[in-house]
Amino acid sequence: MKRMIMMRSNILAILNNSRIISSFKEPDRLNRIWENSFFYRILNLIINSPLEWLQKVYARNENFFLSSITGKLLSFIAKYFNILIGMILILTMIIPDHRWYNLYGVLLTLGLFLMFIIKIIITEEARVDLRNIDFTLIIFFTSIFIAAATSLFPRDSINYLIYYFITFLTLVIIVSTINSYEELYNLIKIILIGVVLTALYGAYQWLVVGVEVNPSLTDLSINQGMGGRVYSTMGNPNIYGELLVLTLPFFGPVVLNEKSFVKKGFWALLMLPVLVILLKTGSRSAWVSFAFAVFVFVFFWNKKYIPYLILLGLLALPFLPSSIYRRFLTIFNPNDSSLQYRQRILGSAFLMLKDYWVTGVGLGNRVFSVIYQRYKSLGLTTVAHTHNLYVQMWLEAGVMALLSFLYMLIRLIKHTFVSTRLNKDKRLNNILIAALAGILGLCVMGFADHIWFYNRMLYMFWINVAIILATLKLINRK
Repeated sequence: MKRMIMMRSNILAILNNSRIISSFKEPDRLNRIWENSFFYRILNLIINSPLEWLQKVYARNENFFLSSITGKLLSFIAKYFNILIGMILILTMIIPDHRWYNLYGVLLTLGLFLMFIIKIIITEEARVDLRNIDFTLIIFFTSIFIAAATSLFPRDSINYLIYYFITFLTLVIIVSTINSYEELYNLIKIILIGVVLTALYGAYQWLVVGVEVNPSLTDLSINQGMGGRVYSTMGNPNIYGELLVLTLPFFGPVVLNEKSFVKKGFWALLMLPVLVILLKTGSRSAWVSFAFAVFVFVFFWNKKYIPYLILLGLLALPFLPSSIYRRFLTIFNPNDSSLQYRQRILGSAFLMLKDYWVTGVGLGNRVFSVIYQRYKSLGLTTVAHTHNLYVQMWLEAGVMALLSFLYMLIRLIKHTFVSTRLNKDKRLNNILIAALAGILGLCVMGFADHIWFYNRMLYMFWINVAIILATLKLINRK
Protein backbone atom coordinates (compact mmCIF):
# COMPACT_ATOMS: atom_id res chain seq x y z
CA MET A 1 0.00 0.00 0.00
CA LYS A 2 2.84 2.37 0.85
CA ARG A 3 4.45 1.67 -2.52
CA MET A 4 1.17 2.47 -4.23
CA ILE A 5 0.89 5.79 -2.38
CA MET A 6 4.52 6.65 -3.20
CA MET A 7 4.02 5.80 -6.89
CA ARG A 8 0.90 7.96 -6.98
CA SER A 9 2.74 10.88 -5.32
CA ASN A 10 5.67 10.60 -7.74
CA ILE A 11 3.39 10.53 -10.80
CA LEU A 12 1.42 13.55 -9.58
CA ALA A 13 4.63 15.44 -8.81
CA ILE A 14 5.93 14.80 -12.33
CA LEU A 15 2.66 15.95 -13.86
CA ASN A 16 2.37 19.07 -11.70
CA ASN A 17 6.00 20.18 -12.21
CA SER A 18 6.20 19.50 -15.95
CA ARG A 19 7.18 22.64 -17.88
CA ILE A 20 5.24 21.44 -20.91
CA ILE A 21 2.06 21.04 -18.87
CA SER A 22 2.62 24.40 -17.16
CA SER A 23 2.89 26.12 -20.55
CA PHE A 24 -0.53 24.73 -21.50
CA LYS A 25 -2.06 26.43 -18.45
CA GLU A 26 -1.10 29.92 -19.59
CA PRO A 27 -3.91 32.09 -21.05
CA ASP A 28 -4.29 32.28 -24.83
CA ARG A 29 -3.72 35.60 -26.59
CA LEU A 30 -3.57 34.50 -30.21
CA ASN A 31 -7.33 34.20 -30.64
CA ARG A 32 -7.73 37.87 -29.72
CA ILE A 33 -5.22 38.75 -32.45
CA TRP A 34 -7.23 36.61 -34.89
CA GLU A 35 -10.50 38.34 -33.95
CA ASN A 36 -8.95 41.78 -34.46
CA SER A 37 -7.26 40.90 -37.73
CA PHE A 38 -8.22 42.54 -41.03
CA PHE A 39 -8.74 39.11 -42.65
CA TYR A 40 -11.23 38.05 -39.95
CA ARG A 41 -13.23 41.28 -40.24
CA ILE A 42 -13.42 41.06 -44.03
CA LEU A 43 -14.37 37.35 -43.95
CA ASN A 44 -17.02 38.00 -41.31
CA LEU A 45 -18.42 40.91 -43.33
CA ILE A 46 -18.60 38.93 -46.58
CA ILE A 47 -20.37 35.95 -44.96
CA ASN A 48 -22.72 37.56 -42.45
CA SER A 49 -23.76 40.83 -44.13
CA PRO A 50 -25.99 39.15 -46.77
CA LEU A 51 -27.55 36.98 -44.06
CA GLU A 52 -28.31 40.01 -41.88
CA TRP A 53 -30.07 41.63 -44.84
CA LEU A 54 -32.15 38.47 -45.37
CA GLN A 55 -33.03 38.49 -41.65
CA LYS A 56 -34.47 41.98 -42.06
CA VAL A 57 -36.48 40.89 -45.09
CA TYR A 58 -37.83 37.93 -43.11
CA ALA A 59 -38.72 40.13 -40.12
CA ARG A 60 -40.99 42.23 -42.36
CA ASN A 61 -42.74 39.09 -43.68
CA GLU A 62 -42.62 36.84 -40.63
CA ASN A 63 -46.39 36.59 -40.17
CA PHE A 64 -46.89 35.54 -43.78
CA PHE A 65 -44.12 32.92 -43.48
CA LEU A 66 -45.47 31.41 -40.26
CA SER A 67 -49.02 31.27 -41.58
CA SER A 68 -48.06 28.51 -44.02
CA ILE A 69 -47.57 24.83 -43.16
CA THR A 70 -44.11 24.90 -44.78
CA GLY A 71 -43.13 27.91 -42.70
CA LYS A 72 -44.27 26.25 -39.49
CA LEU A 73 -42.41 23.03 -40.37
CA LEU A 74 -39.18 24.89 -41.16
CA SER A 75 -39.51 26.87 -37.94
CA PHE A 76 -39.95 23.63 -35.98
CA ILE A 77 -36.87 22.05 -37.60
CA ALA A 78 -34.85 25.21 -36.93
CA LYS A 79 -35.84 25.08 -33.26
CA TYR A 80 -34.56 21.50 -32.91
CA PHE A 81 -31.66 21.85 -35.33
CA ASN A 82 -29.29 19.89 -33.08
CA ILE A 83 -31.59 16.87 -33.45
CA LEU A 84 -31.35 17.17 -37.23
CA ILE A 85 -27.54 17.22 -37.01
CA GLY A 86 -27.64 14.14 -34.78
CA MET A 87 -29.91 12.22 -37.15
CA ILE A 88 -27.56 12.94 -40.07
CA LEU A 89 -24.63 11.68 -37.98
CA ILE A 90 -26.56 8.50 -37.14
CA LEU A 91 -27.18 7.88 -40.84
CA THR A 92 -23.50 8.47 -41.53
CA MET A 93 -22.59 5.77 -39.00
CA ILE A 94 -25.22 3.08 -39.47
CA ILE A 95 -25.50 2.68 -43.26
CA PRO A 96 -23.51 -0.49 -44.10
CA ASP A 97 -20.39 -0.06 -46.18
CA HIS A 98 -21.72 -2.02 -49.16
CA ARG A 99 -24.69 0.37 -49.35
CA TRP A 100 -22.83 3.59 -48.61
CA TYR A 101 -21.78 6.02 -51.32
CA ASN A 102 -19.73 9.12 -50.58
CA LEU A 103 -22.32 11.10 -52.54
CA TYR A 104 -24.71 10.45 -49.62
CA GLY A 105 -22.46 12.45 -47.33
CA VAL A 106 -22.30 15.32 -49.81
CA LEU A 107 -26.09 15.43 -50.27
CA LEU A 108 -26.80 15.16 -46.54
CA THR A 109 -24.39 18.00 -45.79
CA LEU A 110 -25.79 20.23 -48.53
CA GLY A 111 -29.30 19.62 -47.18
CA LEU A 112 -28.08 20.44 -43.68
CA PHE A 113 -26.41 23.62 -44.96
CA LEU A 114 -29.61 24.76 -46.69
CA MET A 115 -31.54 24.30 -43.45
CA PHE A 116 -28.75 26.10 -41.58
CA ILE A 117 -29.15 29.17 -43.82
CA ILE A 118 -32.92 29.08 -43.24
CA LYS A 119 -32.36 28.82 -39.48
CA ILE A 120 -30.09 31.87 -39.49
CA ILE A 121 -32.59 33.89 -41.53
CA ILE A 122 -35.58 33.11 -39.29
CA THR A 123 -33.71 33.27 -35.96
CA GLU A 124 -33.06 36.69 -34.50
CA GLU A 125 -29.38 37.53 -33.93
CA ALA A 126 -28.23 34.19 -35.40
CA ARG A 127 -25.09 34.32 -37.52
CA VAL A 128 -22.24 32.24 -38.91
CA ASP A 129 -19.90 32.04 -35.92
CA LEU A 130 -16.36 32.61 -37.18
CA ARG A 131 -15.17 33.98 -33.85
CA ASN A 132 -15.15 30.57 -32.20
CA ILE A 133 -13.47 28.79 -35.12
CA ASP A 134 -9.84 28.56 -34.06
CA PHE A 135 -7.54 30.29 -36.55
CA THR A 136 -5.42 27.12 -36.91
CA LEU A 137 -8.39 25.46 -38.62
CA ILE A 138 -8.53 28.30 -41.13
CA ILE A 139 -4.82 27.81 -41.85
CA PHE A 140 -5.19 24.03 -42.12
CA PHE A 141 -8.16 24.03 -44.48
CA THR A 142 -6.56 26.81 -46.54
CA SER A 143 -3.47 24.61 -46.94
CA ILE A 144 -5.76 21.75 -48.00
CA PHE A 145 -7.31 23.98 -50.67
CA ILE A 146 -3.86 25.04 -51.90
CA ALA A 147 -2.79 21.38 -52.04
CA ALA A 148 -5.75 20.60 -54.29
CA ALA A 149 -5.15 23.65 -56.52
CA THR A 150 -1.42 22.92 -56.97
CA SER A 151 -1.79 19.14 -57.29
CA LEU A 152 0.10 17.12 -59.86
CA PHE A 153 -3.34 15.80 -60.86
CA PRO A 154 -5.70 18.73 -60.14
CA ARG A 155 -8.91 17.04 -61.28
CA ASP A 156 -8.47 14.12 -58.88
CA SER A 157 -7.55 16.44 -56.03
CA ILE A 158 -10.52 18.76 -56.60
CA ASN A 159 -12.84 15.75 -56.36
CA TYR A 160 -11.27 14.81 -53.03
CA LEU A 161 -11.40 18.44 -51.84
CA ILE A 162 -15.20 18.19 -51.86
CA TYR A 163 -15.10 15.89 -48.82
CA TYR A 164 -12.88 18.28 -46.90
CA PHE A 165 -15.24 21.10 -47.85
CA ILE A 166 -18.38 19.38 -46.52
CA THR A 167 -16.45 18.45 -43.38
CA PHE A 168 -15.47 22.07 -42.74
CA LEU A 169 -19.01 23.18 -43.57
CA THR A 170 -20.50 20.82 -40.97
CA LEU A 171 -17.95 21.99 -38.39
CA VAL A 172 -18.98 25.61 -38.91
CA ILE A 173 -22.67 24.66 -38.73
CA ILE A 174 -22.25 22.86 -35.40
CA VAL A 175 -20.21 25.66 -33.81
CA SER A 176 -22.69 28.28 -35.04
CA THR A 177 -25.90 26.53 -33.95
CA ILE A 178 -25.09 24.89 -30.61
CA ASN A 179 -26.02 27.61 -28.11
CA SER A 180 -26.88 25.78 -24.90
CA TYR A 181 -25.73 22.86 -22.79
CA GLU A 182 -28.99 21.03 -23.49
CA GLU A 183 -28.51 21.23 -27.26
CA LEU A 184 -24.93 19.99 -26.97
CA TYR A 185 -25.80 17.22 -24.52
CA ASN A 186 -28.67 15.92 -26.62
CA LEU A 187 -26.40 15.87 -29.68
CA ILE A 188 -23.88 13.75 -27.75
CA LYS A 189 -26.58 11.28 -26.72
CA ILE A 190 -27.85 10.97 -30.28
CA ILE A 191 -24.31 10.21 -31.46
CA LEU A 192 -24.04 7.49 -28.83
CA ILE A 193 -27.32 5.96 -29.97
CA GLY A 194 -25.80 5.67 -33.44
CA VAL A 195 -22.67 4.06 -31.99
CA VAL A 196 -24.74 1.53 -30.04
CA LEU A 197 -26.68 0.65 -33.20
CA THR A 198 -23.42 -0.07 -35.03
CA ALA A 199 -22.32 -2.26 -32.12
CA LEU A 200 -25.57 -4.23 -32.23
CA TYR A 201 -25.07 -4.71 -35.97
CA GLY A 202 -21.53 -5.87 -35.22
CA ALA A 203 -22.88 -8.33 -32.65
CA TYR A 204 -25.30 -9.62 -35.29
CA GLN A 205 -22.35 -10.20 -37.64
CA TRP A 206 -20.40 -12.01 -34.94
CA LEU A 207 -23.11 -14.13 -33.28
CA VAL A 208 -25.66 -14.75 -36.06
CA VAL A 209 -24.06 -14.38 -39.49
CA GLY A 210 -20.49 -15.21 -38.55
CA VAL A 211 -17.36 -13.41 -39.77
CA GLU A 212 -14.81 -15.32 -41.83
CA VAL A 213 -11.11 -14.93 -41.08
CA ASN A 214 -9.52 -12.68 -43.70
CA PRO A 215 -5.81 -13.54 -44.19
CA SER A 216 -5.20 -10.07 -45.62
CA LEU A 217 -6.24 -8.57 -42.29
CA THR A 218 -4.78 -11.15 -39.89
CA ASP A 219 -1.39 -12.87 -39.88
CA LEU A 220 -2.57 -16.44 -39.22
CA SER A 221 0.95 -17.69 -38.47
CA ILE A 222 1.04 -15.76 -35.17
CA ASN A 223 -2.71 -15.46 -34.49
CA GLN A 224 -3.78 -19.08 -34.12
CA GLY A 225 -7.37 -19.40 -32.94
CA MET A 226 -8.20 -15.83 -33.83
CA GLY A 227 -11.74 -15.65 -35.17
CA GLY A 228 -13.07 -13.34 -37.83
CA ARG A 229 -12.79 -9.65 -37.04
CA VAL A 230 -16.02 -7.66 -36.71
CA TYR A 231 -16.29 -4.64 -39.03
CA SER A 232 -19.96 -3.65 -38.49
CA THR A 233 -21.06 -0.92 -40.94
CA MET A 234 -17.56 0.26 -41.87
CA GLY A 235 -16.43 -2.64 -44.07
CA ASN A 236 -13.05 -2.94 -42.32
CA PRO A 237 -12.35 -3.82 -38.65
CA ASN A 238 -9.58 -1.25 -38.30
CA ILE A 239 -11.81 1.54 -39.62
CA TYR A 240 -14.62 0.46 -37.31
CA GLY A 241 -12.13 0.46 -34.45
CA GLU A 242 -11.31 4.07 -35.35
CA LEU A 243 -14.98 5.04 -35.04
CA LEU A 244 -15.23 3.41 -31.61
CA VAL A 245 -12.03 5.04 -30.33
CA LEU A 246 -13.40 8.41 -31.41
CA THR A 247 -16.87 8.05 -29.90
CA LEU A 248 -16.61 5.71 -26.89
CA PRO A 249 -15.25 8.45 -24.56
CA PHE A 250 -18.61 10.25 -24.86
CA PHE A 251 -20.15 7.61 -22.61
CA GLY A 252 -18.06 9.15 -19.82
CA PRO A 253 -19.80 12.54 -19.66
CA VAL A 254 -23.25 11.02 -20.21
CA VAL A 255 -22.82 8.62 -17.28
CA LEU A 256 -21.28 11.35 -15.11
CA ASN A 257 -23.75 14.10 -16.06
CA GLU A 258 -26.98 12.18 -15.60
CA LYS A 259 -28.53 12.92 -12.21
CA SER A 260 -30.57 9.74 -11.84
CA PHE A 261 -28.75 6.52 -10.90
CA VAL A 262 -31.17 4.64 -13.13
CA LYS A 263 -30.13 6.72 -16.15
CA LYS A 264 -26.45 6.41 -15.23
CA GLY A 265 -26.88 2.64 -15.12
CA PHE A 266 -28.80 2.64 -18.40
CA TRP A 267 -26.01 4.41 -20.30
CA ALA A 268 -23.35 2.29 -18.59
CA LEU A 269 -25.15 -0.84 -19.80
CA LEU A 270 -25.35 0.54 -23.33
CA MET A 271 -21.58 1.02 -23.25
CA LEU A 272 -20.88 -2.66 -22.51
CA PRO A 273 -21.76 -4.12 -25.96
CA VAL A 274 -19.71 -1.35 -27.60
CA LEU A 275 -16.66 -2.31 -25.50
CA VAL A 276 -17.14 -5.99 -26.35
CA ILE A 277 -17.36 -5.25 -30.06
CA LEU A 278 -14.24 -3.06 -29.82
CA LEU A 279 -12.40 -6.18 -28.63
CA LYS A 280 -13.96 -8.24 -31.43
CA THR A 281 -12.60 -5.88 -34.08
CA GLY A 282 -9.21 -7.43 -33.34
CA SER A 283 -7.69 -4.01 -34.04
CA ARG A 284 -4.58 -3.78 -31.87
CA SER A 285 -4.02 -0.14 -32.73
CA ALA A 286 -7.62 0.62 -31.71
CA TRP A 287 -7.14 -1.14 -28.36
CA VAL A 288 -3.98 0.80 -27.56
CA SER A 289 -5.52 4.06 -28.78
CA PHE A 290 -8.66 3.55 -26.70
CA ALA A 291 -6.50 2.89 -23.64
CA PHE A 292 -4.72 6.18 -24.33
CA ALA A 293 -8.09 7.95 -24.74
CA VAL A 294 -9.17 6.63 -21.33
CA PHE A 295 -5.87 7.87 -19.87
CA VAL A 296 -6.48 11.35 -21.34
CA PHE A 297 -10.03 11.42 -19.99
CA VAL A 298 -8.96 10.43 -16.47
CA PHE A 299 -6.00 12.84 -16.56
CA PHE A 300 -8.23 15.84 -17.23
CA TRP A 301 -11.14 14.63 -15.12
CA ASN A 302 -9.14 13.76 -12.00
CA LYS A 303 -5.47 12.90 -12.42
CA LYS A 304 -5.32 11.48 -8.89
CA TYR A 305 -6.86 8.29 -10.30
CA ILE A 306 -4.16 7.73 -12.95
CA PRO A 307 -2.04 5.31 -10.83
CA TYR A 308 -5.16 3.24 -10.09
CA LEU A 309 -6.10 3.27 -13.77
CA ILE A 310 -2.65 1.95 -14.75
CA LEU A 311 -2.83 -0.75 -12.09
CA LEU A 312 -6.34 -1.75 -13.15
CA GLY A 313 -5.24 -2.02 -16.79
CA LEU A 314 -2.32 -4.29 -15.90
CA LEU A 315 -4.48 -6.49 -13.68
CA ALA A 316 -7.13 -6.83 -16.40
CA LEU A 317 -4.79 -8.20 -19.07
CA PRO A 318 -4.67 -11.82 -17.81
CA PHE A 319 -8.48 -11.94 -17.68
CA LEU A 320 -8.94 -11.16 -21.38
CA PRO A 321 -10.14 -14.02 -23.62
CA SER A 322 -7.14 -16.10 -24.70
CA SER A 323 -7.48 -15.25 -28.42
CA ILE A 324 -7.62 -11.52 -27.68
CA TYR A 325 -4.75 -11.75 -25.17
CA ARG A 326 -2.57 -13.55 -27.75
CA ARG A 327 -3.59 -10.99 -30.37
CA PHE A 328 -2.55 -8.19 -28.00
CA LEU A 329 0.88 -9.75 -27.42
CA THR A 330 1.59 -9.78 -31.17
CA ILE A 331 2.05 -6.00 -30.90
CA PHE A 332 5.53 -6.77 -29.62
CA ASN A 333 6.24 -9.52 -32.18
CA PRO A 334 8.81 -8.31 -34.77
CA ASN A 335 7.78 -11.17 -37.10
CA ASP A 336 4.26 -9.78 -37.59
CA SER A 337 3.81 -9.46 -41.36
CA SER A 338 1.56 -6.39 -41.06
CA LEU A 339 4.21 -4.49 -39.09
CA GLN A 340 6.91 -5.45 -41.58
CA TYR A 341 4.64 -4.39 -44.47
CA ARG A 342 4.03 -0.97 -42.90
CA GLN A 343 7.76 -0.46 -42.33
CA ARG A 344 8.51 -1.14 -46.00
CA ILE A 345 5.79 1.28 -47.11
CA LEU A 346 7.10 4.02 -44.82
CA GLY A 347 10.66 3.49 -46.01
CA SER A 348 9.65 4.30 -49.58
CA ALA A 349 7.40 7.13 -48.39
CA PHE A 350 10.32 8.90 -46.71
CA LEU A 351 12.24 8.74 -50.00
CA MET A 352 9.24 10.38 -51.64
CA LEU A 353 9.16 13.07 -48.95
CA LYS A 354 12.66 14.23 -49.90
CA ASP A 355 11.25 15.45 -53.22
CA TYR A 356 7.81 16.67 -52.13
CA TRP A 357 8.15 17.72 -48.48
CA VAL A 358 7.27 21.38 -49.08
CA THR A 359 4.10 21.27 -51.18
CA GLY A 360 3.16 17.59 -51.29
CA VAL A 361 2.03 15.82 -54.45
CA GLY A 362 -1.61 16.85 -54.20
CA LEU A 363 -4.74 16.01 -52.30
CA GLY A 364 -6.19 12.50 -52.43
CA ASN A 365 -5.13 8.89 -52.21
CA ARG A 366 -5.15 8.36 -55.99
CA VAL A 367 -2.61 11.15 -56.57
CA PHE A 368 -0.41 9.69 -53.85
CA SER A 369 -0.60 6.10 -55.15
CA VAL A 370 0.34 7.13 -58.72
CA ILE A 371 3.44 9.07 -57.64
CA TYR A 372 4.34 6.46 -55.02
CA GLN A 373 4.86 3.89 -57.79
CA ARG A 374 8.13 5.64 -58.67
CA TYR A 375 9.51 5.19 -55.15
CA LYS A 376 8.13 1.89 -53.84
CA SER A 377 10.59 -0.88 -53.01
CA LEU A 378 10.65 -4.22 -54.81
CA GLY A 379 8.00 -6.66 -53.66
CA LEU A 380 5.38 -4.04 -52.80
CA THR A 381 2.19 -4.23 -54.82
CA THR A 382 -0.24 -1.33 -55.26
CA VAL A 383 -0.12 0.86 -52.13
CA ALA A 384 -3.23 2.93 -51.38
CA HIS A 385 -1.72 4.93 -48.50
CA THR A 386 1.18 4.99 -46.03
CA HIS A 387 -0.69 3.60 -42.99
CA ASN A 388 0.37 6.76 -41.16
CA LEU A 389 -1.83 9.86 -40.94
CA TYR A 390 1.02 12.34 -40.50
CA VAL A 391 3.25 11.06 -43.29
CA GLN A 392 0.22 10.79 -45.59
CA MET A 393 -0.89 14.33 -44.78
CA TRP A 394 2.65 15.64 -45.37
CA LEU A 395 2.95 13.83 -48.71
CA GLU A 396 -0.45 14.98 -49.94
CA ALA A 397 -0.74 18.54 -48.65
CA GLY A 398 2.77 19.61 -47.71
CA VAL A 399 4.49 20.80 -44.58
CA MET A 400 2.08 23.69 -43.88
CA ALA A 401 -0.89 21.33 -43.55
CA LEU A 402 1.04 19.06 -41.18
CA LEU A 403 2.33 21.90 -38.97
CA SER A 404 -1.03 23.67 -38.78
CA PHE A 405 -2.75 20.39 -37.88
CA LEU A 406 -0.25 19.63 -35.11
CA TYR A 407 -0.49 23.18 -33.80
CA MET A 408 -4.28 22.88 -33.77
CA LEU A 409 -3.99 19.78 -31.58
CA ILE A 410 -1.67 21.63 -29.19
CA ARG A 411 -4.12 24.52 -28.95
CA LEU A 412 -7.06 22.19 -28.31
CA ILE A 413 -5.11 20.59 -25.46
CA LYS A 414 -4.19 24.01 -24.08
CA HIS A 415 -7.79 25.28 -24.29
CA THR A 416 -8.95 22.17 -22.45
CA PHE A 417 -6.33 22.72 -19.73
CA VAL A 418 -7.34 26.31 -19.15
CA SER A 419 -11.10 25.76 -19.45
CA THR A 420 -11.28 22.80 -17.08
CA ARG A 421 -9.29 24.76 -14.47
CA LEU A 422 -11.39 27.93 -14.66
CA ASN A 423 -14.85 26.63 -15.54
CA LYS A 424 -17.02 25.46 -12.63
CA ASP A 425 -19.62 23.69 -14.78
CA LYS A 426 -18.44 20.09 -14.58
CA ARG A 427 -21.02 18.98 -17.13
CA LEU A 428 -19.39 21.03 -19.90
CA ASN A 429 -15.92 20.07 -18.69
CA ASN A 430 -16.80 16.37 -18.98
CA ILE A 431 -17.99 16.79 -22.59
CA LEU A 432 -14.90 18.82 -23.47
CA ILE A 433 -12.60 16.18 -21.98
CA ALA A 434 -14.38 13.31 -23.75
CA ALA A 435 -14.20 14.98 -27.17
CA LEU A 436 -10.49 15.71 -26.72
CA ALA A 437 -9.84 12.16 -25.47
CA GLY A 438 -11.46 10.72 -28.60
CA ILE A 439 -9.41 12.96 -30.88
CA LEU A 440 -6.09 12.30 -29.15
CA GLY A 441 -6.83 8.57 -29.00
CA LEU A 442 -7.50 8.50 -32.73
CA CYS A 443 -4.38 10.59 -33.38
CA VAL A 444 -2.35 7.90 -31.61
CA MET A 445 -3.96 5.38 -33.94
CA GLY A 446 -2.85 7.66 -36.77
CA PHE A 447 0.74 6.49 -36.24
CA ALA A 448 -0.30 3.00 -37.38
CA ASP A 449 -3.06 3.81 -39.89
CA HIS A 450 -4.20 6.50 -42.28
CA ILE A 451 -7.31 7.26 -40.22
CA TRP A 452 -8.75 9.62 -42.87
CA PHE A 453 -8.55 7.12 -45.72
CA TYR A 454 -12.25 6.40 -45.30
CA ASN A 455 -14.23 9.60 -45.90
CA ARG A 456 -16.76 8.83 -43.20
CA MET A 457 -13.94 8.79 -40.63
CA LEU A 458 -12.54 12.07 -41.97
CA TYR A 459 -16.02 13.51 -41.41
CA MET A 460 -16.47 12.09 -37.91
CA PHE A 461 -13.02 13.24 -36.78
CA TRP A 462 -13.88 16.87 -37.44
CA ILE A 463 -17.28 16.42 -35.80
CA ASN A 464 -15.35 15.83 -32.56
CA VAL A 465 -13.31 18.98 -33.19
CA ALA A 466 -16.58 20.88 -33.74
CA ILE A 467 -17.92 19.57 -30.42
CA ILE A 468 -14.78 20.84 -28.66
CA LEU A 469 -15.15 24.29 -30.23
CA ALA A 470 -18.88 24.43 -29.43
CA THR A 471 -18.18 23.43 -25.81
CA LEU A 472 -15.45 26.06 -25.49
CA LYS A 473 -17.90 28.64 -26.83
CA LEU A 474 -20.41 27.77 -24.11
CA ILE A 475 -17.69 27.82 -21.44
CA ASN A 476 -16.38 31.21 -22.59
CA ARG A 477 -19.87 32.68 -22.39
CA LYS A 478 -19.91 31.81 -18.70
